[in-house]
Amino acid sequence: MSPASVAHAARRFRSAAAVGVAGVALFALRENIPDPDAVWASVRKVNLGWLAVAVVAEGLSMRLFAGLLRRLLRSGGVRLTGPRSVAVTYARNAVSGSLPAGPVLSVAFTIRELGRLGASKPLSVATLVLSAVYSTTTFAVLGLVALLGGDATRIPALIALAAVAAAVIALVRLRRRPGVRRSGASRILAARDAIRPTGRDRLVLVVLALANWLLDVACLAAVCAAAGVGLGPHTVLLGYVAGKIAATVAVIPGGLGVTELGMAATFVGAGVTGSMAAAVVALYRLISYWAVLAVGWVAWLLLRDGVRDRLATAGRWLLGVVCRGDNGAGVRPAG
Repeated sequence: MSPASVAHAARRFRSAAAVGVAGVALFALRENIPDPDAVWASVRKVNLGWLAVAVVAEGLSMRLFAGLLRRLLRSGGVRLTGPRSVAVTYARNAVSGSLPAGPVLSVAFTIRELGRLGASKPLSVATLVLSAVYSTTTFAVLGLVALLGGDATRIPALIALAAVAAAVIALVRLRRRPGVRRSGASRILAARDAIRPTGRDRLVLVVLALANWLLDVACLAAVCAAAGVGLGPHTVLLGYVAGKIAATVAVIPGGLGVTELGMAATFVGAGVTGSMAAAVVALYRLISYWAVLAVGWVAWLLLRDGVRDRLATAGRWLLGVVCRGDNGAGVRPAG
């Protein structure tokens, strides 16, 4: 099978999976379709203190992922400042989450930005590959904790885990055959050759990747507290994992629609009313998706040299106006 045929089949599978996830979620919500007025009433009653906690948790989550990129680059011999790494993280997230073929464009954008900072292309690619490996692995651990921790999801999770294990074993055996392409494995090996983290670095990378996810979960938990929805930690984690898994199969940038349905269906299944579940999901997505997207496009603009030069010129002009105004007001130097 040609690479084009594989890609086409993968797109068709993702489309079918997204439709299936949306169908299951809508079936679960069929008797709990929220009234817009009831949802708005729930949103208006939120606790602003807890909402601020949610915003801070999401900001820290993004900052830790930026720290993951910095640590990988440092292992490859390139140092990236904190503000720059945060700006690149937000900007690449905006490109990935809002444009068609966003993940591909995001990779190209990040490689270009890191190259401007002195990172070679192999090092930039290795940074992206290994950050994805650490992030995906730690999310898989969270997913297993969420799925194996519930009575209703434990058996399906074990069946799915066995199926994944069988698929991995079959894939490994297939790749050992002569003539089989090893593009994915070769990229990981090349990343390992470009970046040589120490044992301490690996531990820090795992902690950063896991903390990135946990703070995102904390954002959702804080939104639940702000809306007055009393859910246990396991239910919050399960709803979070359901939303993220739904987003991975969605063909729409950011998993719009499918993510919200997956999370809302999980919360409704836990006994939350439709209006309250919708309010929680709407507020969480407002913070973790739309606000992050807006900040990301601002960061993207600020990373452009021309924009920074114009802002610096405008700042100097404004400073000159203020200084002239002070002098005109009769302010004299001391002494």
